[in-house]
Amino acid sequence: MFQPASLKGESPVPIDERIRNRYLLLYILIIILSFIPCSLFEYWYVVYLWNETLIWLFFLFLLLNALGAIYIVQFSALLTSVLILKVVNLIHSPKEGIFKRSLEDRDYLFWNIRNIIKKWPLYIIASNPFPWFKNRFTLRFFGVKIGRGTICDNSWISSEFVSIGKNVIIGMNSSILSFGIEQENFILKKVRVENNVLIGAKCVLLPGTIVRQNARLSAHSYTNHNAVLEENLIYTGHPAKIQND
Repeated sequence: MFQPASLKGESPVPIDERIRNRYLLLYILIIILSFIPCSLFEYWYVVYLWNETLIWLFFLFLLLNALGAIYIVQFSALLTSVLILKVVNLIHSPKEGIFKRSLEDRDYLFWNIRNIIKKWPLYIIASNPFPWFKNRFTLRFFGVKIGRGTICDNSWISSEFVSIGKNVIIGMNSSILSFGIEQENFILKKVRVENNVLIGAKCVLLPGTIVRQNARLSAHSYTNHNAVLEENLIYTGHPAKIQND
């Protein structure tokens, strides 16, 4: 229902296969631009240290240089993506709603374009040795709100229209989806998780879900579209309902 064959669920930025090749050059351009600062960094590293006097420093800092190059590429990819995304959003601003899953629908089309722009930085940052770097740091650049003290490092979070409060725990392999497919309709609606919420492992929050503060969602549960989980209550099941003692 919410994961059609045409959208691959491998990352928070699935792309309709019908549009992938059309915007391949944009994707390649983002990759190329992300490597320019790293190339300049490596050029000056060699220029300044590859000589008889300082060559020992060249080899001494070689490991740090490699590590620095990785982070420069990651940050460059992120900043390049964010800048291009701002331009695209000026052309067509993201908005919530129910749209046709057709490339003639501008809201659906631009949702895919935004995902193409985000895909490269999210892909390479996923390989970062610090697991918090992707969800708790990177997604904030794309407008996802994640409060202090929140743990969501091993979860799958959509890259837009998501708000997560403070001191939230999201279990391993849980998914927060602000988008979904229902037959020929495409749904894009904000998911809001308030403060002090606990979401168990392998849970799924569908578009429009609101989880009020101090609510609990048991492992292997999922919410319906536009579901509201009231505060201080425990929910479980498929779909999630109030757990009876």
